[in-house]
Amino acid sequence: MSDETIKRINELYHLSQTRPLTEDELKEQGLLRAEYLSAIRASVKGQLSNVSIVEKNGDIHPLESLKEQKTKLRKACLDRRREIEKERFEEAAGNLKKALILLIREKGIENVLLYASKDGEIPTDPLFKAIKEAKNSEEKSKAPCIFYPRVTFDTMEFISVDSTEELKPGNFGVREPMQGKKFTPDCKNVLILLPGLSFDREGHRIGYGKGYYDAFLSGLPKETDYFTVGACMKECMAENFTWLVDGKIPCEKHDKKADLIIVV
Repeated sequence: MSDETIKRINELYHLSQTRPLTEDELKEQGLLRAEYLSAIRASVKGQLSNVSIVEKNGDIHPLESLKEQKTKLRKACLDRRREIEKERFEEAAGNLKKALILLIREKGIENVLLYASKDGEIPTDPLFKAIKEAKNSEEKSKAPCIFYPRVTFDTMEFISVDSTEELKPGNFGVREPMQGKKFTPDCKNVLILLPGLSFDREGHRIGYGKGYYDAFLSGLPKETDYFTVGACMKECMAENFTWLVDGKIPCEKHDKKADLIIVV
């Protein structure tokens, strides 16, 4: 807002105190007032976006609404991923496969909850293949059972899969299992690979906004023996989006974070 604009607003106000304003003057006054209010709103919003709230549990997030922050971050992540070359995704898939196979062996994982990757995500099919190859080797007794998610209306369940050919396009165009054994909370030594557009170093994630995984994890009994892992390409880590406070993803109480982040 320029000094000339403010000066003209004041001139019209004082003029209105001495005589009725003409039709053109009233129109000009209305436009200038609208411009002034818009500038004030933008200024206040800009100041508030730099103000942070510290929750009782230590979480920090901007005063700007969490919904706005998450929407902004989702768009930024999707834009960032479109810039990444195909070869880089393949490299990330190889790095993820090595890291997770090692983790599965170290922790004696018996059940793995994967997800079928789609364009713009780290390919997970190579990981499935590596686990199945281990199952057919001398380590057959140690190989875990693999499950994939299936969405029905507003709920998500996991179904066992023996081949990625069993996965068919379902909701949102994501490949899903059509039939098989259902995952139950009494399964032991469970590793859950969490999908996400971005993760921060503390394990917080930003997904596509549907909330299926948060609801699924919240519905698991406390005694369920599971371990969550988030895999993120280094280009998409929250710390690379400088407008995020301390490189942290804004989160709410119902948001579930990963126990471990693998940056690939």
